[in-house]
Amino acid sequence: MNSKTFRAKYLKFAILIISVCFILGAISACLPFNMSIPTLDNDSINTLARPTTPTTNGFSYFNDGVKYVYTDKDKVDAFRAGTEDFDITTVTVKSSEVQGTQTNPHVITSIDEWEIFVKKMATDSTYGRGQYYVLGNDLDFDGEVFHPVVNFNGTFYGLGYSLKNITCDTWQYWTGSAYANIGTSSIAHSGFGVFCQIVGATITDLIVKDYSFQNAPQNSTVLSGAGTYVGAIAGISYGNNIILNCHTVGEITSNITYSIQTSTSGLIGHHQVAGTKLLVYRCSSEIDATLAYNSSQVPLLSGFLPYAYIDNTFVIYDCVSNCRFTYTGARYNHAGIAICWTNGTVEVENVVGTMEITASNYNYSGALMGHATSTVTIKNTYVEGKIGAVGATKNSMQAVTHNSSGAGISASTSSNLNVVKSSASYAPLQSGSGVSLAGITSEYGNADIMLASAKTFFDSEPYNKIWDVSKIGGSYDPDNSPVRNYLVATITFKNLLSEDKEQDIVSVPTDDYMQGDVLPSASNNANFASYIASKTNHVFKGWTMDKEGKTEPWTTLPSGVFGDVTFYAVWGLPDSYVNSNIKTSLSVDK
Repeated sequence: MNSKTFRAKYLKFAILIISVCFILGAISACLPFNMSIPTLDNDSINTLARPTTPTTNGFSYFNDGVKYVYTDKDKVDAFRAGTEDFDITTVTVKSSEVQGTQTNPHVITSIDEWEIFVKKMATDSTYGRGQYYVLGNDLDFDGEVFHPVVNFNGTFYGLGYSLKNITCDTWQYWTGSAYANIGTSSIAHSGFGVFCQIVGATITDLIVKDYSFQNAPQNSTVLSGAGTYVGAIAGISYGNNIILNCHTVGEITSNITYSIQTSTSGLIGHHQVAGTKLLVYRCSSEIDATLAYNSSQVPLLSGFLPYAYIDNTFVIYDCVSNCRFTYTGARYNHAGIAICWTNGTVEVENVVGTMEITASNYNYSGALMGHATSTVTIKNTYVEGKIGAVGATKNSMQAVTHNSSGAGISASTSSNLNVVKSSASYAPLQSGSGVSLAGITSEYGNADIMLASAKTFFDSEPYNKIWDVSKIGGSYDPDNSPVRNYLVATITFKNLLSEDKEQDIVSVPTDDYMQGDVLPSASNNANFASYIASKTNHVFKGWTMDKEGKTEPWTTLPSGVFGDVTFYAVWGLPDSYVNSNIKTSLSVDK
């Protein structure tokens, strides 16, 4: 083929391509939305929170008008009582406010910014008191050095994002100029976790996923008293603290033979200070722990809180946990899914969980709770516990054990304590300890029967607005938690017309949606089906927040979308229209 012939054929082909593009562009411009829909990984983007990194303090920030949502402690009681529709609050960012306030929080979107946060909390004399920090992205520590927050006295909103793949085997603290191992630093602690010690803090909507906490050191000269207290969220809760909608999965191990008191938990290691309160709500923990002790020590083990100090209050509502503990050498243990040792007041309501302990020496271990010396109120708990040595058939654990004559279950307010029994004479509470069995019901022959009962119970009002009963049983990692609050998006549905004008789709009212909920379509909304039918030569593809049309349309609400948002209809062309009207024979002007 000569060059002249080649150029002619090439020119004709180019004209054909240009013609098709021109036609598609012209048709697209006439439609209520364009047709560009490449693939987007919805799990990797928060469509509301697109932070910008400033140069002043190293933290990112949200632009003016951005909305974010958090689980609100002030709404928990009213929501559970049915007088509030939601247990979340939406905040609209005001960039004119000082950064660090609730309406203009510090935003952490990278590991570098996490390091800035860690160092700031180690050197700030108030430990962030009155300051607001939010997690604006998932942080993956795979292959990265993780440093914990030594002290925290502020508010941390996780926004449903995760700190994941954390491996911490050398526990270090920022001295102000360098990192130093505990014991050699002027800042020494007995608490170990993402937050080592929280003081008057609020932590909400945080995921700690696939963590491995190793070799938490023992140190008898520490700020918070002798001991080693390990929790996935926080090592020590010191004073009044609030943990809402936090979910963890991981392991805690050590090659140290402990000769000092330890507490190990999937959430909080220890709660201290008389007269204070720790509130835990809508939390999950999935934990495996393997530890060793000398013959004089007593490990404290729990899914949520092993040890609460004298004369304080621990409240736990709507939580789940699976705990698996293996330990050697200890004299005996104290264990319980909710709590294992307390001299204070305990309220446990709506809890499901399992505990399995592999050990030969044990006592005061209850599937729900171990040793207590004050008033305990229990409602709607479904627990199974197994305990025994390596290779042995494990015995079932009672739900609650008490060992003080003054201890007792509040018979007037406690009810529906469920546990898997080991024999016909099995009682859910230890007898001879001042415990009243009045109002306590239900023992089950096996876990399957018990869990089926839990599903039936929590599927009824008012519990079903919190519990996803399809996820009861099995793993309680963050993605399978039946109580996880995925936060809510309040969506207004519109059409996007030419010149960026918006048109209300009046047949689709503004409504509230959670992650995974099906969005309006012809199959589930009759009014919208009529609206679609009125659009000649249109095919409805789904919804998007991207006015540029560069995202794949959604048919269900993806993760990371919450607050007051607007979704726009995405339209395409039916195949019949394309085949009839777009021809290779068309000239450019057609």
